[in-house]
Amino acid sequence: MTSIDTPAARAADDLTAGGWALPAGAVGTHRFTPKFEAVIAGLQARLTALGGTEGPVWHPPVLSRSLIDRAEYAESFPHLLGSVNAMAPQNATEGDADGVVLAPAACYPVYPGLADGTVEEQAHFDVAGYCYRHEATSELGRFRTFRMREFVTVGAEEPVTAWRNAWIERGEKLFAELGVAVEVKSATDPFFGPGGRLMRASQLEQDLKYEFVAKVSPEDPGTAIASANCHKDHLGARFAVRLPGGGTAHSACAAFGLERIALALINAHGDDLNDWPALAAALPTPGSPA
Repeated sequence: MTSIDTPAARAADDLTAGGWALPAGAVGTHRFTPKFEAVIAGLQARLTALGGTEGPVWHPPVLSRSLIDRAEYAESFPHLLGSVNAMAPQNATEGDADGVVLAPAACYPVYPGLADGTVEEQAHFDVAGYCYRHEATSELGRFRTFRMREFVTVGAEEPVTAWRNAWIERGEKLFAELGVAVEVKSATDPFFGPGGRLMRASQLEQDLKYEFVAKVSPEDPGTAIASANCHKDHLGARFAVRLPGGGTAHSACAAFGLERIALALINAHGDDLNDWPALAAALPTPGSPA
């Protein structure tokens, strides 16, 4: 049990008592049990069916610094970005940056494969990966390391926007089937570089980002557990992705925070998986082959 009585500490204690997670000794991290991982496996299966794919391509948890710089993530969110350093043999107190950073989102590795080229038709991707963001808070759901599942599309503006809108509807249907009450809220997105914060009003007006907000613990006012986003041509321009008839490709993504969705399910349905709705049928029994 934790020694500090705060909403975050109580929520963490509840996870441990319910057999879902154990403390990991670092802020924003947990050790997840087979019971929790069974939920993740069931959720992944539902997302694969929803996306109509064979499953995600798993990206590594690190990216080249040049990729992140090209995407302008570091300029917008330097406080969230984690760099990878190795101890120098001659001096164990100082580290040498080796040109890689921890991935802040699962979708970024998609773009180097399209860079400086032309998308002949609308391209679709199903990806996943371990991500890292240096969150300053210890509230439940603000993990520093977490898993993200993303569906990404790149192509012309109209079909890309229609694809994003369809994923808003898919997300609402998914969470309704899972018995998780969500509120779909317009929000801002980090994909727009250092000027993005100044463009907040414009981004909201253009409806570029929608978040699915749900409670991940009893005292949680609401946490984004998924989102559906239009990047317009920002990443297309940054990575020089062109359309066949000329012009810059647009992109969009639907992103699902796996641990956060699992927490929302636990909050909604309790600790006994037998009381859970549709997802329970797809859950492997902990300790059995998936």
